Amino acid sequence: MAITELIFPKLKLDQALLKTFTETLPAAAKETFSGIPGLTSYYRGKVIEAQNVSQATDLEHSGLVMVLEWDKISSFNAFWASERFAAFRSVMKPFMLSPVSPELYYSEIPDSGSTTACKYTQYIKVDGGESGNKSVESSWKKLTQEMGIDTKSFHAWGVQESDGAFMGMNGWGSLELKEIL
Repeated sequence: MAITELIFPKLKLDQALLKTFTETLPAAAKETFSGIPGLTSYYRGKVIEAQNVSQATDLEHSGLVMVLEWDKISSFNAFWASERFAAFRSVMKPFMLSPVSPELYYSEIPDSGSTTACKYTQYIKVDGGESGNKSVESSWKKLTQEMGIDTKSFHAWGVQESDGAFMGMNGWGSLELKEIL
């Protein structure tokens, strides 16, 4: 069972600090996330827009998302408790408003790479459900079928603190294509 970890760090908005963060993160991430047992892939992206559709409001975000793919939950748990991750946290701490809270999801699909490898990735989360809720999953499959076979798609169910949540991701080559569909 593959595990997808999503992290939306809340960064301090001081411009000088953000510049230093932009210079620090690539090397720190490469050092931290290289050669980790069970970590199959790592992606970093920029948040363009974040909305709470049910409340028709924009969500506050710092503009960064990280997606890590794990072979199993025990690999994530071992890394989370490791000295290596503690060292990464200490490097990142001066830039953060608060500690990160990873969202963990499991799927029978091996990874979300088909979506995160796209130029644009749309992330959709449904809270308050029940893991394995067939109607939510069925609705997601109908949605992705309507978008067509060229749209990259992935979905998963929350585990640990994200239990009960459903997450879907679509990959797009352009924002124009996303808007058309």
